[in-house]
Amino acid sequence: MITIKNLSFSYRQKEIFNNLDLTVPDGKITSIIGPNGSGKSTLVKILVGLYKYNGEIKINEIPLLKDNRKEIRKIIGVVFTNPENQFVAETVMDDIAFTLENMNFKKDIIRKKIEEISKYLGIYDILECNPHDLNSNQKQLVSLASALVHDPKILILDEALTMLDPYDKEKILKILKELNSKGLTILNITNDIEDTLISDEIYVLNEGKIVLNGAKEEVYKEEDKLHKLGFELPFMVELSNRLMFYDLIDHVIYDMEEMVDILWK
Repeated sequence: MITIKNLSFSYRQKEIFNNLDLTVPDGKITSIIGPNGSGKSTLVKILVGLYKYNGEIKINEIPLLKDNRKEIRKIIGVVFTNPENQFVAETVMDDIAFTLENMNFKKDIIRKKIEEISKYLGIYDILECNPHDLNSNQKQLVSLASALVHDPKILILDEALTMLDPYDKEKILKILKELNSKGLTILNITNDIEDTLISDEIYVLNEGKIVLNGAKEEVYKEEDKLHKLGFELPFMVELSNRLMFYDLIDHVIYDMEEMVDILWK
């Protein structure tokens, strides 16, 4: 769904990427994790057409070029770290509608799509509220609704779960997994390794270079490499490793409910 080849980019004479290659498979959840300053947010800005770059980027087989950025933006949705930076209207309804209005959807279609996405995400009852008055979970759900309302093929999360407490994060992660099961491709960019548990594949980025890549099961086996970059294993992986040591389970379990069910038996 996203193919990056030989990406090179410098900012204020500082090299950020040098011949970076990266692929986001269609219908999968791909996570890019790395410490602060590794180039993660810069990559997002490149993918949404905010920065010029050298190399080749294709999104859904469409080359990312200056003259087709609008076409690209129709097939992607983006949620950033701070949802307040995305709010443009005085009500949640108008904020979600903004995306569709810019794409010239008809008013009756706009109303229908807003109703559908707001009910699905559980924010239908706050459509008339000012988005700035909402709690952090509601704000992120509004941002997610704005990113999804036009039925994109790809959802890009730029550290979008950072400001959420564990309960709200788990709620949104379940929504993301359900959306992915329906065919949505997700690129999850994060500095929290716990957020990679929903991934099919993980890229580890450091100083603009891919230092580790593979299926999440394989990446989690590289504990020493992750530790050198400042990352501990996700809690569920560490717990599974300890339980396997005592022969209480025979494989890594990523979901707490599944873990409880197996141990209870």
